[in-house]
Amino acid sequence: MIFGLFLFLSTILASTNFTLGILAGGLISILNFYGLCQGLRTAFAQMGSGSTGKAAMVLKYLLRLGITGFVLYLALAKTKANIFGLVIGLAVVVIGIICSVILTFFDKSYLEEV
Repeated sequence: MIFGLFLFLSTILASTNFTLGILAGGLISILNFYGLCQGLRTAFAQMGSGSTGKAAMVLKYLLRLGITGFVLYLALAKTKANIFGLVIGLAVVVIGIICSVILTFFDKSYLEEV
């Protein structure tokens, strides 16, 4: 929802290059976070079966990091994406996590459980 809000506001208030930066940064950030989530799920599932896949998990992490760096390079060098829009787009996941923590903290059912 935050990504959509940022895209909507940038389409109305900012230039096309800025909106392209937010779009590219947001997609990179969300896909990277999704890959991290899948990797952790796989690692925890393997941990219960007794096999340790630390090396495979680290290799996948480094591969994803390299691919992310290459895609960021392409977004900056080969497109007209604004670097500030790209940074704001990359921060979408972090802002979403912070909002989720704040909403969970102020949720009345959460306070009653504590």
